This record gives sequence, structure tokens and C-alpha cells, in this order.
Amino acid sequence: MNSNISPYRLRILNRTLQVLMTRRNEGVLPDSSWTWIICIGNMMASFSSIGMYRCFGVFYPAVMNEFGVKYAQVSLVSGLYSGCMSFGSLFLVLVKWCGLRKVGMTASFLFSLSLFAASQSSSIIMFVIFCGACTGFCNGIAVNLVFLTISVYFKNHRSKAAGLITSAVSVGVLVGAPAMSALIGEFGWRGAMLITSAMTLHACVGIALYRPVIIEKPEKSSDKVIEIRQDIETHVKKPRKFPARLRSIFDYTLFSRLVYLLTYASSMGYWGSMVGISFLIIPLGMESLGLDRTAASVLLTVQSCGDLSGRVMSGMIGDCRGLSRALFLGTMTALGALTTYAITFTQSFTLTCVTAFVLGMTYAPYGSLYVVLYTEVFGVGQMTNAISYEGFFSTLLTLPVTYILGLLIDTTGEVRFAYYVCGGLMFFTSACVFGIYIHQWTSDRSESIPR
Repeated sequence: MNSNISPYRLRILNRTLQVLMTRRNEGVLPDSSWTWIICIGNMMASFSSIGMYRCFGVFYPAVMNEFGVKYAQVSLVSGLYSGCMSFGSLFLVLVKWCGLRKVGMTASFLFSLSLFAASQSSSIIMFVIFCGACTGFCNGIAVNLVFLTISVYFKNHRSKAAGLITSAVSVGVLVGAPAMSALIGEFGWRGAMLITSAMTLHACVGIALYRPVIIEKPEKSSDKVIEIRQDIETHVKKPRKFPARLRSIFDYTLFSRLVYLLTYASSMGYWGSMVGISFLIIPLGMESLGLDRTAASVLLTVQSCGDLSGRVMSGMIGDCRGLSRALFLGTMTALGALTTYAITFTQSFTLTCVTAFVLGMTYAPYGSLYVVLYTEVFGVGQMTNAISYEGFFSTLLTLPVTYILGLLIDTTGEVRFAYYVCGGLMFFTSACVFGIYIHQWTSDRSESIPR
């Protein structure tokens, strides 16, 4: 039996490779079939990057045991990750010159390389630098770029794409923690982190699917011109004056309108509350409610299940005609604030789990659809700067908020007051989003009135 490939099959294989190589730089229309392939790639990137990183707390006991340090020193990993992630978000403007694919693949590869270096750490300082600072900076670029593509590649199905992409983060939390625990038991924390660094390279594969976007741009006449763009910014001449050049890189004029300030304020309030509850209060501070660490981990899993359900639900109904996303998000964040207060009054563990599930469902819609809301407020042309600033300010805010919540738990000896602070932040987010809805309603009404 001849095992050689026939010349006919070789020609078919060569032709397929030629088509793939030539079409990688061809443009795609928004909401086309290829954009859904890009959505699958973004789900892979979200799962491999921020989804799995949120489970890295399972490495801490083994790292503390090997280096002989306390929890306070290991907790610097999360602090440096959040701080450097905020500064990495500012470098999202590199998309204007290098394009989405090059920036995303470079940041994802450096993220994986940082985890590889962390697995070879010889001291706690080296581990904190590579696993905290370096990964945070790279992820600040990669994660915000993945969210940016929602407004680039989708027009009529942005909510569905946002729900699918962000749900991969929740799946990463549900799957990553037990998988990493099993790997640590089998290969030790160094081997487990080495395997995890290789798994995060899947983000590069997902981002490699990006292709330029075809935009139908009408001219002054009635004809339309098809323009293929490598990024989402329109091409303008290079400004000569330094202030104008600086404005083209960092468009600080976005902060001159109240609706923009309301949008940024809503994000800061939401992320401060969400990070405080998910990363601090439930995992560490539930003893004051009579729950041990095992029960707290179960509660966090239940909340993650509610978060996943909420993201899928918001993606399904977010693109419905006649639905105001601002009104929907404002209502859900208000319900989330009420649920945050309600969880402190539950008397049984079963009722606490039910409340935690509802908490995840009510918090999830804003985290899933805030990119769509930003697109409505800022427009596609300004999304690069808008997402960059949002990642910087909201992530930077989580540093003092988590520290204040920790001090509040230590001072009062219970977690209830920390929940009250997070509920207040969610009410603040709801008020800002309702303000955006009022602005959109008055603008639409003024445009509909004939002059």
C-alpha cells in the first residue's frame, strides 16, 4: 500500500495554504461569519488570560511554604498586578500604529513568558515582580484589546459577542481553580505554573484570527466607498504642533462633557465593588458570618455560576430592539446593590448561596455590556482612548478600595460593613448609568422634534 500523498492532494493542500496566507490581510465586514470566528478566538484569549489568572490564589500556600513568607508578602502579587494593569491599559493606543493583531499577540506572548519566568523564581521578590507586575502590565493591554474588538467587529450583535467573550472569564474561574490544584498536587507549584504558562499561549492563537475591518464610508455624493482599515482609527495627517500631536495620542477632550464623566464614574464604582466582593470579602472575610474557608469557597463557586448565567442572559437580551441598554444596566446594578445588602441578613447557608447566585447574576450584566455602553456613548472612532482610560482609572481605583475594605474588616471584626460599602458603590454606579440614560433620552427627544 502506497502511503505517499498523491500529487492531486498536494495541490489541494498547497492551494488551501495559499488562500489562508493571502486572506489573512483581507478585510471582513462587521457581523460577518469570520467575526464570529474571531469571537471564538476572543473567548479562548479571555479564558487563557484573565480567567485563569483569577485562580492564581491556589499557588499562594505552596509559594509561602517554599520561600517562608507570610500572606502579606504574597498579596503584593495581586496589588502589583492591578496597579501595573492600569498602566498597561494606557499603551492600548499602540493599536493606532501597529494594529490589533500585532499588539495583542505581542502582549499575550509576553504574558505567557512572564509566567514562565515566575515558575523559575529563586526568591519571593522575583516571583512578585514576574507574577504580579509583568503579567499585570501585559494583561492590561491584551484584555482591554479583546474588549475593544467587540465594538470593532460587531455592529448589530455586540451584546451577544460581549456575553460570549466575558462568559469565558467565568468559565476560566470555574475550571481553572480545580485544574491548577490538581496540577500542583502532581507536579508542584513550579511545574503547575510552567504548564499554565504554556496554556496561556492559546490567547496568541485566538488573537491571530484578527483581520482588518471593512468600513462602508459614504462620500459627499450618494455613492459609497469601501475602505479597508488595519485599525479602528481614521487616517489623519500627522500634526505639526506638539499639543495637537499629544491630543491625537491621548484624547483628553473626552473629559470635557458630563456624559463621558458619568460613564467613567460608573465603571470605577462597579469595578471597586465587584473586585472587593469577589477577591476579598467572599474568599477571606466570611468567617464573621459563621462560614469556614470551605463554605466560603463553595459560596464563591456559586457566585461564579450566577455570574456566568448573568453574562449569557445579558448577551441574549442585550441586542433586542427597543431595549435601552443604559436603562437595563441601571436597573440591574440597582438590584445588585440591594442584593449586596440582603446577603448580610441571610440566616442559613442555603439562603446565603441563593443570594450569592443572585448577586452574581445582577453584577454580571454591567461587566459584560459596559463595552457596548461605551460604544453608544463614545462611538467606534474614540473607543481606543475610551477603553484605555477606563482600564487605567477603574483598575487603579481597586487598589485603595480593597485596602480600605481590608482595614474595615480588621477594625470592625466582621464583613457586614464592607458589604455595605460595596453596596453603596453599586448604587453610585446605578445612579451614573441612569444619568447616561436620561442624557440619551433627552438627546433623542431633541433630535426628533422638528425645527
